[in-house]
Amino acid sequence: EGGAATRRYVRRAAARALDPYSPQTTAVVIAILIGDRAGLDRAVVDRLQAAGTYHVVAISGGNVALVTALCYLLLRLAIRSPRTTAVAAIAVVVCYGGIVSSQPSVTRAVLAAVVYLAVGAMGLAPGALHVLALVALVAALADPLAAIDIGAWLSFGATLGIIVAAPRVATAMATRLGAAVGWRRCARAAVGLAAATAAAEAVLLPISALVFGRVGVAGLVVNFVAIPAMAMVQIAGALAIACVDVSSGAASMFGAVAHGASLALVDSARLVDWVPALSWRVPPASLWWVVGYYGGLVLVIRTARRPAIRRAGVAVAAASALALAAAPSVVATGRPPAGQLRMTMIDVGQGESILIQFPDGHTLLVDAGGAASDVGARVIVPALWALGVRRLDWLLVTHADLDHVVGGEDVIRALAPREIWEGVPVDEDRTRRAIFEAAEGTGSVRRELRAGDRLEVGGATVDVLHPAAPDWQRPRVRNNDSVVLHVVFGGVEILLTGDAAEEFEARAPPPRDPRMVRVLKVAHHGSRTSSAEPFLASYRPDVALISAGRGNLFFHPAGVVLDRYARLGAFVLRTDLDGAIVLETDGRAVTVNTLRGRSINVRAWIETWAASPPARASPAARPPPVPRVRRRAARGPGPRPRVRRGRSGG
Repeated sequence: EGGAATRRYVRRAAARALDPYSPQTTAVVIAILIGDRAGLDRAVVDRLQAAGTYHVVAISGGNVALVTALCYLLLRLAIRSPRTTAVAAIAVVVCYGGIVSSQPSVTRAVLAAVVYLAVGAMGLAPGALHVLALVALVAALADPLAAIDIGAWLSFGATLGIIVAAPRVATAMATRLGAAVGWRRCARAAVGLAAATAAAEAVLLPISALVFGRVGVAGLVVNFVAIPAMAMVQIAGALAIACVDVSSGAASMFGAVAHGASLALVDSARLVDWVPALSWRVPPASLWWVVGYYGGLVLVIRTARRPAIRRAGVAVAAASALALAAAPSVVATGRPPAGQLRMTMIDVGQGESILIQFPDGHTLLVDAGGAASDVGARVIVPALWALGVRRLDWLLVTHADLDHVVGGEDVIRALAPREIWEGVPVDEDRTRRAIFEAAEGTGSVRRELRAGDRLEVGGATVDVLHPAAPDWQRPRVRNNDSVVLHVVFGGVEILLTGDAAEEFEARAPPPRDPRMVRVLKVAHHGSRTSSAEPFLASYRPDVALISAGRGNLFFHPAGVVLDRYARLGAFVLRTDLDGAIVLETDGRAVTVNTLRGRSINVRAWIETWAASPPARASPAARPPPVPRVRRRAARGPGPRPRVRRGRSGG
């Protein structure tokens, strides 16, 4: 209660002292002082992340270290005993940690400060590496899951790099630059900051590449401004809040300082806007490169007196770093086998995104939405890279609902589609406008699709079945205006319906050939408004794919819809239960695999089900018995497929 009351006071006092300058300054000060980043603008967050300086607005070791140092120095002026000063500083730092929050990064930083001060109060000279090891041990004992916590990797990795590598880097830089700069105190501070930044960035390179899909060198430059600016924001912001009820003049003065430092912090990250090449996204790389990189670093650090081994370590680390930070075109691809069409329904939570890779290498992404605002950068783009896509040919926006397009901007920036397709345009929709604004400068061409349009690519045909040309201006986005695609490849047809339900299903054309394998992407995530019985009776899909979020608030897919597919004997796969779903076909055989381990040969399944249809609803429409289940259907007539439990691929 006390911590919550203090945070509430800080927010209100910061608004009074800093809002006259800028709401953005208020948000930055609140984020740095109490860790509340809710007020930060999304564009500012993206820019700081791209520049590698987001850590300055996320309370962690640097913020707590500054509080600890200032507290100890101020208390030392009033208290004569160093031991008493250390104990008093421990109490203040622990209270600060309790006020800020229980974030793991704050807890680790406070624990490190307490250990360091406590060991010093005992009359010992604590070694930084020993303190770090003790904090890591205590953190692991208190919470064993910290071993797989990305935040813990970042905190301990950056600190380890600064402790172990920064002194060596600083010494090497001082030797080369000492004569040129006269080696004054200011120069030593600059070299120390550069060495610490370089060491932390070097240690965290594999984590940045694997977890966040981004690497860059902008932080080496921007941190020279961002870190001192963060310290100034923290000090001046705290003083402004402390003076707001005492002296409006003092609060205004300190607020002006905090405002200037905040502008320097945020605007320094614009370097990545001016020089985008300083920060770039990367596809996932093999873990062997991570092992090689860290192994090379260990050889460099531990064999300083053995030049031959040290040079070998440098070579291994450099080669691994090049692989981790390579441009997407350099990394091995995961394209489908030659002559095959692959369709992947990406698990984006409550939303939809489907990639079609045609036999000739062309690619079409149908929608780029999901449950999270950063689903494009964090899920869809890495998934496309893993599937071998380096540049999209076509991006289709079936309609501009957020759960279908929220990741489109990140996809456009990363993969620069040659063409962007849409159905009925809604000019007033902000989400749609943002998509096409992101495409400016990428060379992407915008096209509107209408019923009757056709594309022939790689032996497949793609027909647009819906919508027809609109006869009235749309004031808002409508589900029934979704683009519906009909893809035919050999003896396989795929119907992608977006969110189009009643309006399309009422006049959907019948299937071309009853002997073809029919795959249906269930409309509107399996809602009650989709999958009308007359439509299903006409189309009779063999496989039904549903994209929905686990435990979503809309209760998709609806039970009544699942019952309809069960009565038809369709094999139902759902991203909320199966994860990502991959369908591959050469135009004759069709196989479907899921991330959770289910696998099916579709034609064999059809023949088996036709030979011995179940008396009750088919279990194909029910959730899998256990997460890792592999279903294999016997080829030709015979008994129903047996289920083999255990670990399997997919």
